[in-house]
Amino acid sequence: MRLMLCILSLLLCFNSVRAQDKAKTSSFADISDYSKYYEVDLDAPLPDIERLAKEMQKASEIYNPRYIVSWDMGPVFDKIWASTIRKYGTSEIRIKNPGEDDLLDMIKMLPKEYYPYIGPHLHASAGISEKILNLPGIKETKNQFPERIAPQLQGIEDLEFLSPHLYILLMPEMWPSNHKNVERPSLRPAKEPQVRYNPEFYAKILSKVPKQGFGHAARSDNQPGPDKLRTLNATKTSPLTGADVKAFVKTLDGIKSFSTPQNIVKIAAAGRILDYWEQKNGTALPINDLKDVVNPCQRLALKIKWAGLETEFSKNIAPQGFNLNEWAYTCDKTIKAYRVARIPAGKLSSLRAYKEGVYDAYLEAMNPKWKDRQIAALQSVVEMYKAPQKDILTVLKNESLIKDKIKQFGGILVTSPLIN
Repeated sequence: MRLMLCILSLLLCFNSVRAQDKAKTSSFADISDYSKYYEVDLDAPLPDIERLAKEMQKASEIYNPRYIVSWDMGPVFDKIWASTIRKYGTSEIRIKNPGEDDLLDMIKMLPKEYYPYIGPHLHASAGISEKILNLPGIKETKNQFPERIAPQLQGIEDLEFLSPHLYILLMPEMWPSNHKNVERPSLRPAKEPQVRYNPEFYAKILSKVPKQGFGHAARSDNQPGPDKLRTLNATKTSPLTGADVKAFVKTLDGIKSFSTPQNIVKIAAAGRILDYWEQKNGTALPINDLKDVVNPCQRLALKIKWAGLETEFSKNIAPQGFNLNEWAYTCDKTIKAYRVARIPAGKLSSLRAYKEGVYDAYLEAMNPKWKDRQIAALQSVVEMYKAPQKDILTVLKNESLIKDKIKQFGGILVTSPLIN
């Protein structure tokens, strides 16, 4: 696992530079579309949850030891375990590591210049397959010390006796100070306005027009505009009003009380069964947790139904006139608009570059399995920041109120991530 993390960090380092230099060679329409998988149907009939749970447990069960704790294994030696261990212990059959193919794909995606820093580590690690160790470029690095050394480490006595597991630190590209700094334009002070503020002019206006007359303020105070009214029977596409946002915010204290360890465990268990159900029906994503990031509240509502906690949860939202579905729609619209209102400029630029196809050539060159995961992850970020302009303006009026209430959840609403 540690080796795979090191290689992933190398890939990120390499791809950040590569993506800037890649020319656009394909269109955005050529890339797989996962957007339909993010839709949540809260009105879908529930399957037999108990049967699904047993089926999932049986499917994931490789060997049943028939005991719960190691110090209470019983007086009789397990014959099935004995025959299994005898079979593998007296033969040359090798049990394949589940992450072996992923490790091989990651190594193949790396430039050959990086091999001297990971090859010796691979050769010194137990359980690495011959397919990886005999890979051209990796095979030649056995017991070899890297030739390119980061300037920060040159001249250290007996550096060649460093453990191969730490060779990754010798690579110059791993040191941020060795990267070229991005040139940024120098900021110039704003020019002084040509028209200065004239207090006499505004005093003259105020003497003729009362304060409550500006912008029809007096009239708007007396009339309940659309923003002050609640949305009846909220749906996925209904507009979000300020009253809806305030009502949703008022439910958060009750939801905090609902988030007991017992309920969280039940919802998490229901989430695992839901993932299994979607995989079985072909509606799961390569990384199914991305659905929770895109529509955290609708996915939470679905898991609450699967966990049988709808009645208990509804007690906390009913005082504000919500049922579970209406609360989930209002919550997601508020969270998404809040994300857009607070999106950093860097992330916005990256999203625009992705939608314009800047990364298409890089994605097309990837292994299909990794490509699908990467595309699903990129599209999830696009879906995260989809919100109508009117919803964004509504949330901006209540931004501080939302921020103060969401802060108490620490980024997790029961079991769903509130990423902004």
